[in-house]
This record gives sequence, C-alpha cells and structure tokens, in this order.
Amino acid sequence: MLNQSKYFTILILSTLLVSSCSYNSLKPEVVDRSSAQRMQTVVFATVVSVDRVILSGNGDTGAVAGAIIGAMAGSSITDSDTESDIAGVLGALVGSAIGAKAGDAATRKPAIELLLDLDSGKTVSIIQEEGDYSFDVGQRVKIIKNKGTSRVMPLK
Repeated sequence: MLNQSKYFTILILSTLLVSSCSYNSLKPEVVDRSSAQRMQTVVFATVVSVDRVILSGNGDTGAVAGAIIGAMAGSSITDSDTESDIAGVLGALVGSAIGAKAGDAATRKPAIELLLDLDSGKTVSIIQEEGDYSFDVGQRVKIIKNKGTSRVMPLK
C-alpha cells in the first residue's frame, strides 16, 4: 500500500509540475495562437501616463503541491494511525500556506499601466506585462481588441 501511495504522489506532483510550466504571456508582442487569422478591432489613442505595476502571481499550483508534500511529511512522523492522520492534516495546511506564498512570489511579473485618451474622447486604463516596447506620454498607440482582451502597441 505504501508503494502505491508513493507512486500516486509522484504522479500528482509530476502533473502539477508540468501544468505549472504552461505560461500565458501578457506581453503585447506575444499573441495567442487562437488569435491568428481572426479579425480584431483596432482603436487609436494617445498615451496620457505610464506607471509601473506588478502583476500578482498564481499561488494555486504551489498551494496544491505544498499540501501534498506537507501531508506526506506530516503523516510519516509517527507510527500511530491516529497521530499520523492528524499530523498529515496539519502538514497539509502548513504546506499549502507555504506553497501558495512561494508560488505567488515565483510567478509575479513586472507590468505597466497605460492611461490612454482614445480618439473617441474616452479615457481608458490598460495593464499589460512589460514587453519589448516602451511608451512615452504623448505617444500615439494602437489598441488591438479581441474577445475581451486588449494589447497596446506603438503606432509606427
């Protein structure tokens, strides 16, 4: 039974590791594959301000991995079934909290918030991950909108 439990744990941890490696960029120059060959709406604007911000990280994967590791570590500290169960639950709780913090810290990204005056007269704010483009106040930009997301790129 112990061998089967170890194999199951290794399988879950491997799955979490692989799934945590999937990355969806929020940089304006990185386009999702599903956007290729699809018509998108373009709006023109002028940059009013540029502020540096941080995109919060994702602690979910870290929390799950931490809970599994904490449960395994906690349940293995005693031979008593009851004590082992209690220690496993406590280990899972502590591991989850630590894993969530570690996952959040590891996946934070530098970003910019652009305040833009649209040609229509409306003012909007768009936050995107820092990319290869730089933006200055007064600069003309294009906003590419697709399915609820917007990318801001310099107008050349």
